Amino acid sequence: METKNYTQVLIDGKIYTLGGNEDEAYLQRTASYVNEKNMQLRGIPGFSKQSADYQQVMIQLNIADDYFKALDHSEQMEEERNRMEKESYSLKHELVSTQMKLEAVLKDLEERQVQLEETASHLAKLERENRNLTRQNERLSQERAEAVTEAEQMKALMLHQENELRAVGEAAASEEEPVVEENPVLEEEPEVGKETGEETAEEEAAEVSNEEAEVSEPAAAPEEEVRPVSDEELARRALQAARKAGFHRGRR
Repeated sequence: METKNYTQVLIDGKIYTLGGNEDEAYLQRTASYVNEKNMQLRGIPGFSKQSADYQQVMIQLNIADDYFKALDHSEQMEEERNRMEKESYSLKHELVSTQMKLEAVLKDLEERQVQLEETASHLAKLERENRNLTRQNERLSQERAEAVTEAEQMKALMLHQENELRAVGEAAASEEEPVVEENPVLEEEPEVGKETGEETAEEEAAEVSNEEAEVSEPAAAPEEEVRPVSDEELARRALQAARKAGFHRGRR
């Protein structure tokens, strides 16, 4: 059970004892409000000339007017408070949504940062591989150039050797002389008991056969078709001619 508080208040020059569940300060404030209304209305010209009932009614009406105005203001404030609460809820919802989006963006940013670091690492690896491949390519190019130079030198050396062999062959061919085999003619000594001026039938037949042999010459061999000779064939022939020339020089 709530206890009532009692206090004495001064209203319109008279002392009244007020009691209520509110504290003494609240009761004194209400009494002060009534006294203030009385003073305001009595300050109006001609108000004090009215009857006491009229004055009381006017005071009550003004208090009621203040009450309803305060009530309307309270309702407006309540509506404003509700509106602000809705806006605050909406703002909180937007804040939460924005925070979630921000977290998603931060997470995506972290993932992109990781991907960027991986890409940078992969790029650095590719750059190292590219430098290695460039050095290998330069080394291979240098080796290829050296191989080409060596091949050209070998080709020039082979060409020089072929020219030397060809020159040796030509010199050997020009120095080589045909070997003619001489068949000595054996003269028969006349037989004893025969006259030198007489010729036997066999000697006559031999002379006739020698004369026919001198008249009849062997037919010329058919000309062979001239074919182009390669450098290898010329070198081989020159080498054979050089060997033959050396052989003949040794025999001489």
